[in-house]
Amino acid sequence: MPVTVDALWRALPDLPDVLARIRSGDYTLHGGVIRHAAGTGKGGQIVGHLKFPSDAFQAQESIQRLQSVVQEGLGSLQGGISQLQQSMNVLQGLQVANLALSGLNLAVSAAGFVIVCKKLDKVSAQIQAQSQGIAQTLHLVGEAHERSLLGDEAKFRSLLLSAKQFCEQGDVEHLKFLIPTFHQEYQFTKLVLERHAPIAGSNIGSFGEIVLLQDRLINMGLMLSHVQMSAGAPKYGQECLVGLADDISALNKRRFEALSGDRDVASQITIDHFSNVTSFLERGKKIVPALSYEADLIELEIAHPGELKRAPESKEILVLAG
Repeated sequence: MPVTVDALWRALPDLPDVLARIRSGDYTLHGGVIRHAAGTGKGGQIVGHLKFPSDAFQAQESIQRLQSVVQEGLGSLQGGISQLQQSMNVLQGLQVANLALSGLNLAVSAAGFVIVCKKLDKVSAQIQAQSQGIAQTLHLVGEAHERSLLGDEAKFRSLLLSAKQFCEQGDVEHLKFLIPTFHQEYQFTKLVLERHAPIAGSNIGSFGEIVLLQDRLINMGLMLSHVQMSAGAPKYGQECLVGLADDISALNKRRFEALSGDRDVASQITIDHFSNVTSFLERGKKIVPALSYEADLIELEIAHPGELKRAPESKEILVLAG
């Protein structure tokens, strides 16, 4: 009797052997993939692909349950400690990112796309309000400058609304037309962040703006990835997420080097400033595993078109055999 496609997806709790081998360190987690651990003779080979629940709270609960399984392995002398620690680090990153991004599967699901649209619109409004306040404080806002700021914001919001409409309608040709503008918005935000990252003082004095701009960069990357997917270009959707993960890591590295290398700024940092910057850098670091998870999902879609749509809805983590 042939196996149906739906039967290939199994809830992780229904796979005790897989859980046991994660707990023992024979399997490790890499973003959205379970792989054989190094030294097992099959090191790096795929065991299965993971798909977390689309609902943010269900995803959080399922990640925590899997963390408990890995934690049990860390307490066992039989487990491969380094492999288990790697899996725990991935899960901790996914847990933080799930809270920060309001749910996983953002790049590949229609519901996730709506979430990203709403988050970008909210961040955009915060940036606009904050920019106007800063400009007024510095007495730099003239009528022409303010009109320019509002014009740029109007173009950005128009881009979001157009992308949402074309995705919902399945209008691939018009989506393709928007891709260069998405790239332009992403690269502009990235260039601003790159300009400030090596300047130690800006990482303190302009911290509020940096947080908002990095949130915009992350959500722009997710949106661009989804648009690429909807436009029938999953390869470029995956590349968007890999590039975003690299950009976040590079920006954090340059900020850390700037802060640690400038004694004058370091001596003036208050406890609150230090705590905020540290949390921000740590959050950026932990979001990377979630981006890897999203990229792995798209890689699965590239290899098996339509497979993600065939995955049943579940409150548990699902596994597709590799």
